[in-house]
Amino acid sequence: MQKMQKKFATDFIWSVAALGTMNGVLQLFVYPFLNRQLGQSDFGNVLYVLGIVAVFAPSVGLAANNIRLVESREKKVLNGDLALAMLPLLAVSGIMLFAVCNGYFSGVSDCVAAVLLLVFTTLRYYGDVEYRMTLNYKGYFVYYLVLSLGYIAGALLYPLTKSWFLCFLLGEAAVWLLLVVKGHVYKPLQKSENTAAVSKKVLVLAASYLLVNMVLNLDRVLLQHLIDSSTVTVYYVASLLGKTAALLVGPLNGVVIGHLTKGKTKPVTKKSFSLVSCAVLLAGAVLFAGISAVMPLFVKLLYPDIYTPVLSVSVLANLSQIICFASSLLLTIMLTFCSERWQFAIQSVYAAVFLVLSIAFTNQNGLQGFVTAGLAANSLRLVFTLGAGLLILIKKEKTEASV
Repeated sequence: MQKMQKKFATDFIWSVAALGTMNGVLQLFVYPFLNRQLGQSDFGNVLYVLGIVAVFAPSVGLAANNIRLVESREKKVLNGDLALAMLPLLAVSGIMLFAVCNGYFSGVSDCVAAVLLLVFTTLRYYGDVEYRMTLNYKGYFVYYLVLSLGYIAGALLYPLTKSWFLCFLLGEAAVWLLLVVKGHVYKPLQKSENTAAVSKKVLVLAASYLLVNMVLNLDRVLLQHLIDSSTVTVYYVASLLGKTAALLVGPLNGVVIGHLTKGKTKPVTKKSFSLVSCAVLLAGAVLFAGISAVMPLFVKLLYPDIYTPVLSVSVLANLSQIICFASSLLLTIMLTFCSERWQFAIQSVYAAVFLVLSIAFTNQNGLQGFVTAGLAANSLRLVFTLGAGLLILIKKEKTEASV
């Protein structure tokens, strides 16, 4: 048991280091750099396009990633199964990206670059399953280190290329090439007899993730259309530390589902789910207190030109983000003991509530209304997740006890 706990803790540290490096490079270097180069309004447009990519890419890539982990416990799953599952979803995503962002492209080259960014970002989200399947989190760290170095190279080349797309494309393409050369998840592309079943599960889970990713990035879309692009930048900065602190949830998600699907830990029970839920809420409270303390200094140093409007909404914006990612962690744990349809049901309610509240509140009270709506919707999702998880486990334990 002690050895397993040590392995879990070590994997978590490597995972945090991996995603912390990537997001540190983005939040502390690439994004501030682009904001200075482009200005507040144009940078808001860049965030809008990246927001659309961030809706589709993780929805498809993570769905394929997690389904491969979960299904591999009981079924034979091969590379071709996931490739065939992702292909039509990528095609639809590319069409939607073009339709929604066409007005933000200056020519054919921008359109091609945007589609390539979507494809490579999706493959990056799927590709780290290479390391999660084998619990090789040192390799996972190297994967995201290469990605981060690619981002830095792309940003440094911006004065020559004048293409913000390349700031991100270099990194995404680099890790894809890394797996093509040294990995196993892209070759050989063979199918198993479970292709249809795997594709169906990927579709359902991708739809679930699409709903929540739409909400997570809806700030850029709604604020762009309901107010203006400058407000996109203000809200992005206001919620930035909440999103960054919640990065702990991403690594923890990966390590938890990786270990649970390897069968090296006991099945989730009502008691263990309750304890994990309490720990998540406590960690969220600690993170919120820390963020509230450092937020003024952070904004003053990196975004002094929008200091006042950012601080006016930062408290509620960051609290909303922490609650959102807390429920995301619990939903990931639920994936190991209940159908992916539960994910879809909870995320559907969440997306509907968020959309209705955010439009109504934003029209009534501007950015402050939008932040309030996000906090209300995320709190409701957390309650739904906790309730559904406990009810499913109670029913499951009663059924097992009666057999």
